[in-house]
Amino acid sequence: MLTLKPRTGELARSCSGGLPQTNTFLEQSLPFRELSLLARADRRTVDPVYATHKWWARRPPGVIRGLLIAADLPGSANADEFWRRFRDPAPHLAGKRVHDMFAGGGAMLVEASRLGASPSGTDVDPLAVEIVRHELAPPSETVLDPILKRLFTALHDNFDDFYPASSPASTPLHYFFLSIVTCRSCSFSGPLYKSLVIARDVEKSGGVIRDAAITAFCPSCFGLRHFKNKDQRAFRCCGKQWNLDRGSFARGRYTCPRCATVSDHAQLKTGIAPRKLIAVEETVSSARRVIREPSAEDEEAEIRAHEYLQSDSAALAYPKTKLEANRADARPVSFGIDTADKLFTSRQLAIFGYAFKWIADESLEHPIRRALRLALSNALTTNNRLCSYATDYGRIAPLFSIRSYAMPWLSVELNPLHQTAGRGTLAKSTQKIIRSSSSTCVRSVWNHAESKVERTKFNFQPSTAKSSLSCISAAEPLCAGEPIDICLFDPPYFDYIAYSELSEFYRLWHTKSALGGSPLLPDSKKPIESFGNDLGDCLIQTLKVLRSDRPLTFTFHSLDSEAWSAIALALRKAGTKVTAIWPVLNDAHMGHHGSSGNCEWDLVVVCRRADEAIQPCSVPTISDWKSAVKPLKIGKADERAMKLALTALQDLFATH
Repeated sequence: MLTLKPRTGELARSCSGGLPQTNTFLEQSLPFRELSLLARADRRTVDPVYATHKWWARRPPGVIRGLLIAADLPGSANADEFWRRFRDPAPHLAGKRVHDMFAGGGAMLVEASRLGASPSGTDVDPLAVEIVRHELAPPSETVLDPILKRLFTALHDNFDDFYPASSPASTPLHYFFLSIVTCRSCSFSGPLYKSLVIARDVEKSGGVIRDAAITAFCPSCFGLRHFKNKDQRAFRCCGKQWNLDRGSFARGRYTCPRCATVSDHAQLKTGIAPRKLIAVEETVSSARRVIREPSAEDEEAEIRAHEYLQSDSAALAYPKTKLEANRADARPVSFGIDTADKLFTSRQLAIFGYAFKWIADESLEHPIRRALRLALSNALTTNNRLCSYATDYGRIAPLFSIRSYAMPWLSVELNPLHQTAGRGTLAKSTQKIIRSSSSTCVRSVWNHAESKVERTKFNFQPSTAKSSLSCISAAEPLCAGEPIDICLFDPPYFDYIAYSELSEFYRLWHTKSALGGSPLLPDSKKPIESFGNDLGDCLIQTLKVLRSDRPLTFTFHSLDSEAWSAIALALRKAGTKVTAIWPVLNDAHMGHHGSSGNCEWDLVVVCRRADEAIQPCSVPTISDWKSAVKPLKIGKADERAMKLALTALQDLFATH
């Protein structure tokens, strides 16, 4: 019996019952500890193809590569063979078809294509389908570069005067706005702000170096103050003492300074409140950035942009469509933003509306047009009214830094035409599209002989295998074609995070914006039954075209017992049994996943049709897993999620 590590080998034996191996390597001996170590090592690594466009909850490509290879290897294979294939960029899955019924950001299908397989998938979201189609066959830099140069020339010729500079050596980069909200009780209008600090130089790695340690504003006259002392806590202005860390907005609530009425963003309709420009950040040739007070020219530029939008709207392509009102998450409609155009400033609508129209009018092949649209669409992430500012780092904080809309207290508008600086400019977004055509990437691999992580450069050969993607629900019958050899997918979250609501922000700018079916979301009245039955219908359709004696595999995590009950219901409805279950570190990166109470581990659940699940599989214990993954740790939240999973699925384990 294969032993990758003593602990891992013991778990493999418990899951196979010690019988002769007829299952896959994925079911027998997946090296989940080592794959998790690779995921941790790659958490800051950006694979160019996946930087094409914003998507949510992409799984680590190294883990996905490992799962695909393990699903193709027989259970009798050894660890040396697995890791040799993992390191080797050869098309090991040539002639095989890999299917993902929830294509999303495309990791499953891109990794399958890199392994030489024919990728196929479905997703109800047309944006997801377009992203994956581009990832699988991106146009080359030599094709895109001259077209992009023509587009940028047109944009600069028409819109450079929307961003006036204070001197010939300066270029505006960021514009800072406060919302002026009106109290619902006394009708007093005043600024909503959480802090008086605009920017800090606290000498953080990667932060902007500034002449002033702190730049702040007075909430009465809106004048700027620059402090050398990074420990500054207060200042006097307009006859008052102002605390830098206090504001009219705290803990998600605004307190009226006149009558003390407390209101939230929904009550204030902050998203459509008037805004006050309080500062402009400029880059300066051969000098440090400066944050200055706005000038009359800055205000006139905003007026010109608004007038341009009114007079030339017919020559622009931007959405005025109403946002979906019936939402799982009421934002941003609850902020007062009921149409797509209200998410953007006049400058943003003018520039992006012009660019999208330019692409539509040019005579371009569809893959090139798709690539350009995705570049513009991705840039919208950092060019909208809901962007904030990373105060200590000096860069824009994009929309969807968490998986929902958030209303910033200090709204930041980027100059998308800046050519050398800035996060999310058009220059940066188009470079991402160009780099996505690269066949090389640097990743971590496992040195099995020396039991350690190593870095290596992969050079994947362009795949000649045919791909197939459809914008339909996975519950719809799949088109006739070659049978599926490997099915690997990541179901939507159960916790009412509706990706279709988030992608609406982008979809409305594209020619195909309508969903191709109903998203898989639980009904609040019958969450287990609705989610479980709908997912079960998806599984049934896939099993109809999955080759006999082939497993079906998915990754999932949840701290909700109902979620795992729904998963169990789906597996029962599809007539499947669990033949293996493994923990894999999937979300171990900076930010919210690393916080206490959030899951960092997925469970890889492997299933077969009940009559094909001939190998008994005992339910592992969490203590086994905790011991097996050392030196990695499984936190309390993940322990709870794993316990819920094992409890819900225990009667579905193959026990012949």
